[in-house]
Amino acid sequence: MSHAKFLTRCLQLANYAKSSTAPNPMVGAVIVHKGEIIGEGYHHKAGEPHAEVMAIKSVKDPSLLVSSTLYCSLEPCAHYGKTPPCSLLITNSRIPRVVIGCSDSNALVNGKGIKHLESHGVEVLFSEDPIPFRKLNQVFFCNKEHKRPFVTLKWAQTVDGFLDRNRTINEQASLISGPLAAIKSHQLRSEVDGILISAKTLNWDRPSLSTRKYYGTNPRPIILVNSILPDPSALDNLAATPLFIGNVSKLNGDKIICDPYEIVQWLPELLSYGIHHILVEGGGRVLQSFVDSGLVDQWHRFTSTDAINEGIPAPKPYHDTQITYELGTDRYERG
Repeated sequence: MSHAKFLTRCLQLANYAKSSTAPNPMVGAVIVHKGEIIGEGYHHKAGEPHAEVMAIKSVKDPSLLVSSTLYCSLEPCAHYGKTPPCSLLITNSRIPRVVIGCSDSNALVNGKGIKHLESHGVEVLFSEDPIPFRKLNQVFFCNKEHKRPFVTLKWAQTVDGFLDRNRTINEQASLISGPLAAIKSHQLRSEVDGILISAKTLNWDRPSLSTRKYYGTNPRPIILVNSILPDPSALDNLAATPLFIGNVSKLNGDKIICDPYEIVQWLPELLSYGIHHILVEGGGRVLQSFVDSGLVDQWHRFTSTDAINEGIPAPKPYHDTQITYELGTDRYERG
């Protein structure tokens, strides 16, 4: 029997809660009896019932559970948190077989759910290809395995590789990418918890760092401060309350006092502020410093057809391009 169809449905269900479950993973589950789905569910939000619970509760005839298979995109949990362990519910429901998309590397689980199931006579099978299930929760796995937020870089550049022309603080930034790229950029913002720029970029460009061109919650601005302090009037433009990092002892508000370019030192601390996925937008030195530190998990690049011949160089990512397509007059790439 092929399990791919039902595991794919688990992925679909899990994605319904995209950007809503942190710090928990996105998980979908279905229950199948004689080749037909009789129950399904997904984890909606941290603190609410897990996918397996939702799926089991959705079954109209619970007597069918003893001869059914539960499919789940991620290994069922085995610990008490805000909710009881799903592996215990599965065995109490006498479900005889469980098919899992991928194991959970969270130290609280990490094989314990599988061990509980097998020790209670449940047959446990795995997807032949765990990669889509790992990718679904790449942010969660980065948080648990590397003890830091998932880092995404985003920038727009000219066809000859510049972020902006050389200019003064009183001059407007170069408008490089088009309106479709702006919408895509705001979509990316809606999928993260924090958005990082330097204090210089804040003062020079006066951004709101909002998701105004796309539906979603505004991410928290993270302002990296070296020798230039944020201008109070520029801070007033921000759509959410900022977090300051670097030489910030004189600033009021949430802050991490450190060397701002020792990224590996302060990046893990963002988790304690509920920032599990960070989008780095600039300026050029900040973008390149993340690349040089080897801390880039994903990048997005918009390339226009314009050339300016000289200016602020765009970063040079080390990840290969995975996706490329035209976005209006711009070329969009993701790596």
